[in-house]
Amino acid sequence: MAVDAGSMHRITKADEEKMYDFIWNELRVSANDSAATRKSKEKRKKDFEDFLLEITPLVRDKPRAKGPRRLFYEDIPTIMNLTGITYLDILKILSVDPDGNRIEPKWALDSEAKMCAYCDLMQPQQRAEVLSLIKRVLAPVFDNPTLNEESSIMRLYKANTLRTYCVKEMGRQVVDLGVKDIYHRRYLPYSFNALELNLISFMSISFDVSPHWLLGLDESHTVLAANGDTETIMDLFCFLPDERKDIILRAAETAISEGGAI
Repeated sequence: MAVDAGSMHRITKADEEKMYDFIWNELRVSANDSAATRKSKEKRKKDFEDFLLEITPLVRDKPRAKGPRRLFYEDIPTIMNLTGITYLDILKILSVDPDGNRIEPKWALDSEAKMCAYCDLMQPQQRAEVLSLIKRVLAPVFDNPTLNEESSIMRLYKANTLRTYCVKEMGRQVVDLGVKDIYHRRYLPYSFNALELNLISFMSISFDVSPHWLLGLDESHTVLAANGDTETIMDLFCFLPDERKDIILRAAETAISEGGAI
């Protein structure tokens, strides 16, 4: 169940502590819980405790007194499966701006929030048609598997440079946003960890990209959408120029209100 720590990527200690606090609070049994809820929480708590024991290093064949090793990004899917928390839960408790002010995870634009809601309401075939339409009008470079394999900060750097057609513009933006130090670490070996979980929402809003895309997730995980296929659509929709977003949004709205194909 636990990942191999050899080549994994650590979550920061501060983010890790907030995640633990949230998880234990969610699993705490309340006097108002129904019998079914109480049973579910107790099972999840036991499963999570077993996971923590599994990732605790051994000292002389006994779990070390210090407790589990540090958490990795790669642990998150397992933790979600065991505890019932989601990526959106995690971002809600962690998300801040560079000055430490709390922010709410959301889409950068109202048009994106509407598009996400429409796609979540669609039938699978309609979502497939929307995705196909977006791919036809979007520059292929944004739907590149090689790009998606990069660290979050490198993925953001390359995509935004392509979008603005200017490396200098990307540099100016990171200075204005107060994240120049993260930007400068993009080529270093630990660049995967350069963009911390607590800044994912800030960066996705600031650069108008999907947080799902910025986290490098696939359709098996969701963040702001209710459906994995919708997340895949929104990963690409966010890269469209505003006028093309409006065209596809109107097509999606028509499909929902009148039914049928896109």
